[in-house]
Amino acid sequence: MIHQMGAQIGLLAFAVAVAAGLYAGNSATVVLVRALLALAAGAVVGQFAGWATKAVLRDHLQNRKAEIDRRHIEAVRGMTGATSGSSDAPIEVR
Repeated sequence: MIHQMGAQIGLLAFAVAVAAGLYAGNSATVVLVRALLALAAGAVVGQFAGWATKAVLRDHLQNRKAEIDRRHIEAVRGMTGATSGSSDAPIEVR
């Protein structure tokens, strides 16, 4: 996911730079050099965006899984008649 976002943002930056350069009437060499620089910068920015997105999604999904596990444990305890104040060792969900 990280590399894909970097590639997509880099290619988008490349396309925008080519279109802007052609619209401005620059020579082909200037347009391509600037577009390649935009591609490299966009790829780097995309890598950071992908890394941040992955970290946020991982944290969210871990919290959601912990809540589902917590509800499951409470349901099982309710079915077996065990109370939360029983002498059983506490179950820790991470």
